[in-house]
Amino acid sequence: MPPLAAPGAPGAPTGVAPDPLAELRDIHLPGSLDAWPPAPGWWILGGVALLTAMALIIWLYRRWRSNRYRREAMAELRSLREDYDQHGDDARYLDDYQALLKRVALTRFSREDVASLTGESWVAFLDRTSGGQEFTMGKGQILIDAQYQPEPVVDVEALHELGAQWIRRHHDHTDDRRAA
Repeated sequence: MPPLAAPGAPGAPTGVAPDPLAELRDIHLPGSLDAWPPAPGWWILGGVALLTAMALIIWLYRRWRSNRYRREAMAELRSLREDYDQHGDDARYLDDYQALLKRVALTRFSREDVASLTGESWVAFLDRTSGGQEFTMGKGQILIDAQYQPEPVVDVEALHELGAQWIRRHHDHTDDRRAA
């Protein structure tokens, strides 16, 4: 071991210790991260999102287009009600109402299943396709034999609402139609 030099002699340590950090090299920062082009996973996610959005738009358009007959029928039902408010003839309203429901049914269901229906089988069909019993057990019973009555008494408000519900909610049950 070499002998220690006397203080103040050349090569002797001064009172200040050398800074060991001064010998370190400076920090190198990483380069900036570029947002473009994105990683392949983002391209895949974007493609899946685009395809999903397109499929949703196509589905919504087809649904809207397939329900056009419902919108037109609702407009005609409102027109029937306005006409009734003008003329007040129950028999005429019932005839127009039945014709409208029959046209809507023929639009959605096959002619063989709907065209020949009258009376009880007609209101049973309306109930079956709406999932209720308002035509056979409720206000819709007037449709069974009103055309044979000289002066039918009709609750037009209730019948109008019942028709609107049927137009909005009817559905196709193939098994139910074949059983009828």
